[in-house]
Amino acid sequence: MYWIRWGLGVVFCLASVLPAQAQEDANSAAVAASSGLPSAAGGGASGWRNQYGLGVIANPKFVGSDDYNQRLIPYFDFRYFDDKGAKYFANVPQGVGGYFYRGRAGDGGFINIGAALAPGFNVRDDSIEGLDEVGVSAEARLLVEAGGQRWAASLTAGQDVGSGHEGAYLDLSLAYRGRIGNAGGFYAVGPVLRLGDSTYKDALFGVSPSSAAATGLPAYEADAGVERAGVQGLVSLPIGKSAWRWTTVFRASQLLDNAADSPIVIDETQFFFIAAVTRSF
Repeated sequence: MYWIRWGLGVVFCLASVLPAQAQEDANSAAVAASSGLPSAAGGGASGWRNQYGLGVIANPKFVGSDDYNQRLIPYFDFRYFDDKGAKYFANVPQGVGGYFYRGRAGDGGFINIGAALAPGFNVRDDSIEGLDEVGVSAEARLLVEAGGQRWAASLTAGQDVGSGHEGAYLDLSLAYRGRIGNAGGFYAVGPVLRLGDSTYKDALFGVSPSSAAATGLPAYEADAGVERAGVQGLVSLPIGKSAWRWTTVFRASQLLDNAADSPIVIDETQFFFIAAVTRSF
């Protein structure tokens, strides 16, 4: 299930549509917001904006792998908009949650603070026989988003409250946003950084003494610190004048520090790509 986490959590942590454009196309705002992009403006009339679709994804089989999965994936997003933008949401990457504070400035500046309970699919599978596996997490997340007309920054702090990696991490991102054409197309691109505590990083990159004996790998502990840094982007375009939309998300990142030094890591450079066709309802 690791592919869903990355596929729909960038896959779908950048920024939403341009503030002035959300009034024009609230459904495209829902697409961007479900990609982890901050919602900076209202969506016209209050109400739910829903998206459904199908996509193709390519991502590493586990963090540090040089082998990639390619799969068809489903897409859905339920999101409630009011005059300040997205207020509540339910989708795969962000889980179920909403914003309890949304500040707006006349020049387009904004700040959103919210919370969610979401699945965490950053797992370690059985690709390396004998290695301790890490299952799907249940994560409590704090969301902070701020920006203006062109730039947006976001912070996501997550803590596993289930039986997955059992640790905590911090995602930081900065995005430059722009418009493509006059029919609701948009893009966002910028740097991303993830840090994790020792429990989180050791779960994904560590090798316990028992696993070392079973795999032949050296025992290894991964301390708290930076996991990876990279750049990610999103492009979303309407398909003609229909209710359908084409969206692609990509990321290239480099494992750093003791994450890169882990004996399970085969390739320190990791890529992700998704292309999806969705329809608004």
